[in-house]
Amino acid sequence: MTSTIDSGFQTSDLLSTLGARESALGGFGPATTGLAADAIRLLGGVPANEALPVAQLGRAFAETLADPAESAVALQYSVVHGIEPLRAWVAEHEGTAADRVLITNGALHGLSLLFAALLDPGDIVAVESPTFPLALRLLGHYDARVVPVPVSAEGLDLDSLEQRLRDGLRLKLLYLIPDFQNPTGTTLSAADRARAVGLAEQYGFVVVSDNPYRDLRFAGTAVDDLSVDSDAVVRVNTFSKTLGPGLRLGWIVAPSRLVPALTRLRSNTDQHSSLLTQTAVARLLHTPGTFDGILSTARDLYRDRAAALASELRDSLRGAVEFDDPEGGIFLWAEATDPAVDLAAVKTRANGFGTDFALGRYFDPDGAVRYTDRFRLGFSNNTPEDLRIAVRRVAAAFAAE
Repeated sequence: MTSTIDSGFQTSDLLSTLGARESALGGFGPATTGLAADAIRLLGGVPANEALPVAQLGRAFAETLADPAESAVALQYSVVHGIEPLRAWVAEHEGTAADRVLITNGALHGLSLLFAALLDPGDIVAVESPTFPLALRLLGHYDARVVPVPVSAEGLDLDSLEQRLRDGLRLKLLYLIPDFQNPTGTTLSAADRARAVGLAEQYGFVVVSDNPYRDLRFAGTAVDDLSVDSDAVVRVNTFSKTLGPGLRLGWIVAPSRLVPALTRLRSNTDQHSSLLTQTAVARLLHTPGTFDGILSTARDLYRDRAAALASELRDSLRGAVEFDDPEGGIFLWAEATDPAVDLAAVKTRANGFGTDFALGRYFDPDGAVRYTDRFRLGFSNNTPEDLRIAVRRVAAAFAAE
């Protein structure tokens, strides 16, 4: 007869320091509960279903699997850095050499590899303030120290950053979202891009361009991305906003000196991205005019949706909010003009009316302290009519406040 002694043991007792750590950085706040199934969510960076190239991808996968020789290869193991046809397309798209391209499982995976290659615990990383919460969470995973740099419609406050660098601040990285920044929707000027790269070269840090919305410009004038002619620049990007996040496919463009470390770290984890997905996507991208057509469809959709959202905000919340009309991307950043308005209470009431949105404070690198008068509205995955309905519900929530 065997006796069992209750030792009080829990599997959580076995967690490593990293596994047990809960980062104080990042996160979109508590999950909204109790929303109706048909609620209109003006939340995450989700592409429109209508913009996803379902038919084109269907043909590309079918043609890949229909070829006996190609399909057998596509279901096998592959190389760490990605297949040559896909790397060649990315290299041309980015204006660089293919040997500087590493294919990843999306942008966040690319950032994780880059941070693993460069960051030791306690290293200092400057970020835009406000910024993307999941990037903050990832920096917390690597135990980085985050230094916020204010960003506004006037640009990035590089004057304050340069002064801190002169005073002895030693950065490892500067993390930027140059085009249609998340959450503000602003675009970094050409002068600020060049200046950021110059500071990186002068003070010996890496500047990271995380630029997933760049191809979604539907108004205004495009600005060149941070130049990869500089060894201080790394670009991270993804197909998630253009071909679909379900593909889990993105890339890094890195200086040649960083590629071996990134490749080695990649080989220690998942080895490579899905070869079948890479092969089918490369087939689609090398079909003349296909990617341009996909982008054209997305831009037209998002232009109409951004216009509908902005128009209804002006009609239903005139005087209560201020914002700049989006020129691209998938978000609108709004400010409540009355500082006494409790946006958390507005959000709760809007939830009751069947609409949700993201509070600005959760984009604060300092931990939900600032931006309590701001909120972010995602317009990409809702029809113009649903956007108008959603804004009227938000307006009703403001009126009650």
